[in-house]
Amino acid sequence: FVAMRLYLREIGKCLERVDPHLCNNAGLVTRLVDWEESWEVGARYVQNELLLTGICDLVAEIRLAQHVAPSLRDMCEECDVDLFLVMPRIIWLRGLCKPSQQVQVFKSLLPHRFLEPPLVGDSWNVDDELSNFVLFFRHVNSTLMGNWRAVGSHIAERSAWEVLVKRVVLGDGEAEKEEVYGGLSSSRPQAEATVEELVNKMEAWSMELQRHCAEDWNQFAGILIQCLSGERKK
Repeated sequence: FVAMRLYLREIGKCLERVDPHLCNNAGLVTRLVDWEESWEVGARYVQNELLLTGICDLVAEIRLAQHVAPSLRDMCEECDVDLFLVMPRIIWLRGLCKPSQQVQVFKSLLPHRFLEPPLVGDSWNVDDELSNFVLFFRHVNSTLMGNWRAVGSHIAERSAWEVLVKRVVLGDGEAEKEEVYGGLSSSRPQAEATVEELVNKMEAWSMELQRHCAEDWNQFAGILIQCLSGERKK
């Protein structure tokens, strides 16, 4: 809208250069196309209250993750290529941790996986394959939380989340693994093994999230990056 206003303001100073066949004015066509695309994005993501709430929740989650793994902030600021590997993993983590808040996001990206109604209680109503992945995540999360359960469920949940965030952001190098798992107790071998298995399974689901409908994913990822950068498009 702003870009269109600026264009009309400038072109008003030299109307003699405007082709009466408006489609021949490249600047006007470009801005109208941008406007149409922005309108389509708004219709899909802004007018759908539940989907918009899910996106806002994801942005808040990624900002929290940036404090746990500061390298994620650099990825977001620089649009580093690694960001596009890490982002779907973080989205999956949020969906698995808070399914009711992310149900519309995942239903929009993986509609073929959801049954009706898409949410039963606080759980996704999905096909067997995704349901098994959700159950495995719960097992891994419970194993991690066991390291801190003695100090309270809230701290245990938060600490387990931090381990998972660090792992999906930092990777599997030896130094990185020490940063991820170094704070675990004597149960580290079991916890590390289950987390690594979860991340391996998550890679296939992350690929599906991006590839089921690449156009929808690219549009969705673009919105997230724009929200995180705080920059306006054109």
